[in-house]
Amino acid sequence: MGLSLGIKEKSQLFIVRKHHYYSLKKIIWHLPKLQFILKYQQLTANRDQILNKLAVLAFALLLFFSTMLWYLANGSLNEYLKSQIELQGHYYSGQKTTLARADFSSNTGIATFNQLSLANLSHYQAKNALIIDEVHIELSSKQNQHLLTEISNITINKLTLNIEQKAGDRNNIEQLIDIISLKLASDYPQFYPQISAKIYAQNNPDLNAEKYAKINPQAGPIIEHTKKKKSRGKPQQKIIISTINIKNLELNSIQSGSKRSILMHNVNIEALGGDEGLVLNQMGGEVLLHLLKLANE
Repeated sequence: MGLSLGIKEKSQLFIVRKHHYYSLKKIIWHLPKLQFILKYQQLTANRDQILNKLAVLAFALLLFFSTMLWYLANGSLNEYLKSQIELQGHYYSGQKTTLARADFSSNTGIATFNQLSLANLSHYQAKNALIIDEVHIELSSKQNQHLLTEISNITINKLTLNIEQKAGDRNNIEQLIDIISLKLASDYPQFYPQISAKIYAQNNPDLNAEKYAKINPQAGPIIEHTKKKKSRGKPQQKIIISTINIKNLELNSIQSGSKRSILMHNVNIEALGGDEGLVLNQMGGEVLLHLLKLANE
């Protein structure tokens, strides 16, 4: 054999080299495609994160342009605030809520509301269950987080609550508190686990709640309503209220035809919203609920 190759050996060597070059060419040819696939897989893995960032950006832009349109509409922002207060009051209490005037100043960051009233339940003497003559809402000068608005102070000049008691029935304020609490528990069950559990039991009459609770103390409806659900959709604006001060609180109690009035001064309500804040709609119901609860303190 020596160093020379025959025709057969040369042919086999040519085939091996040809196969090697073909394989190498194939690898080089498809390299850009492999890089594209790798990049696509990385983008897919980060898809949720990217979508969340885009959603936050889109919502921020929407909020910004909507606010600019309100300011340019010559007072429409005030009409919007007025309508929202009236809608939320009616939504949570089921009673007509009226506000005479809303005025927000972008220069001072202070909103003023005049003559707010919540209609009384039917078959009671007083026309309104709750009356507020004037409210000043002051925004904090430092807003630290995106989509989180901090209100440094809410000052109510005079709050009037008309409390009426009928024989064999809870007074009108207590009934309104029940209505509002039930609505809040239906919309935000994680904040009202006990009420939510009762709602669940009422909707599932075949369930023996007491027996089930003894066998499974940590399961069932309690977990269903206290477990925080994964948030979906666009991010929601949240709000924190540091303090609520009522300069004058008038409690008018009507029972068995006799009327008694108590006047209190500088009544404070603890902060609402904690560190993370509450969504705007919930905060409206919470404020109304806390104001009515002053009648029982």
